Amino acid sequence: MVCNVRELNLPQRYKRSFTPKLAWDFASVMEKQAAPVYGKLGLEIPVITSSTLCLIAEQKQASLLEVARALGITHQLAAQRVKTLLQLDIIFADKDKSDKRRTNYALTAKGQKQNALLGQYLRQAEQAFLELNEELNIDLMLLLDKVNTCFAKRSLGQRIFKEEE
Repeated sequence: MVCNVRELNLPQRYKRSFTPKLAWDFASVMEKQAAPVYGKLGLEIPVITSSTLCLIAEQKQASLLEVARALGITHQLAAQRVKTLLQLDIIFADKDKSDKRRTNYALTAKGQKQNALLGQYLRQAEQAFLELNEELNIDLMLLLDKVNTCFAKRSLGQRIFKEEE
């Protein structure tokens, strides 16, 4: 159950401090709503692995470190996503011939089909979010990108404690 911040018994002036929770709720709702859409389109991958599939498809092959860096996620999270895609036979592992410590991941035939279906979803989702932007009279992606950029430049701690970089 999603807790509605507006219903919390807090003074109005403190409710903005729950902005990150609202962002998390939004991400959770989007993941939950995308899952049945994925199913209807024939996508067998978990929504959370979509960016990993896109990256590997675009790069033709990628190591775990490359996945983590390109997606801006931890090595552990990248490993979990790669493991899921391996289990679903979406990608396969290939030891690097020049560096035996490195494993590259590439799409299987099934992965290529799933990537094509994901492309179909992405086109349709793009249109859905354009419509949402019209409803909101704001470019949500641009806004979220600006928020992330602002917090990358000046962290929450710096903002609270009025610290300089």
